Amino acid sequence: MEHDSSRSGYHEPEPGTAGLEVTEEDWGDDFPKTFSVNLIWAEARDKEGRAGAIGLKGGMPWHLSEDMKHFKELTVSHPVIMGRKTWESLDMKYRPLPNRDNIVVSHDPMYRAPGATVVTSLEDALDLARQEAIPDDGLDRSEIWIIGGAQLFAEALPFADKAYVTMLAANVEADTYAPDMHALVESGLWQESEVGAWHTPANPKSGIDSYRFVLLTKTK
Repeated sequence: MEHDSSRSGYHEPEPGTAGLEVTEEDWGDDFPKTFSVNLIWAEARDKEGRAGAIGLKGGMPWHLSEDMKHFKELTVSHPVIMGRKTWESLDMKYRPLPNRDNIVVSHDPMYRAPGATVVTSLEDALDLARQEAIPDDGLDRSEIWIIGGAQLFAEALPFADKAYVTMLAANVEADTYAPDMHALVESGLWQESEVGAWHTPANPKSGIDSYRFVLLTKTK
């Protein structure tokens, strides 16, 4: 189910597999449309040394401008899917995220997210994200981005093709954690396709010693 959208001229989402079994559809063009479901987050270690720390009390326990730039460069002009808490964690002046199709998943059918479309399941969100706009709005729906939070990452993991992770050399207070990608790599289900070099943040007061960008891809 969906409601409340600033989007106009969109097809109503039709029931389907939401790309859960297939990532290719015949849209009647000269070639089939393909869809990639991508996860994206930044993670540090918590104060006890546990990896995968991504949040604290509904927000991020750091601010790294380089990571925000990286996030924008990857997700702009694509649909972004997020949970209610992630939507509410965004600064009011940045929501909806500009030049992106904002889709919010909430189990509350009455929830409102002005400027975004609210749906009640990940399946509905993926169906909606793939719907082409009429007239064309210029967005590229071949890449669909899951941007948080932890519950949505876990739910979307079986359907994801790639995970873009910013690794932060820092120990922070945290109460929310990303999926254990290290375990998935160890099991052979995922692999590290690209591992960037460590960089020092431009802002020495960021609280981050260094960071690097890692791309993981599903193998099975």
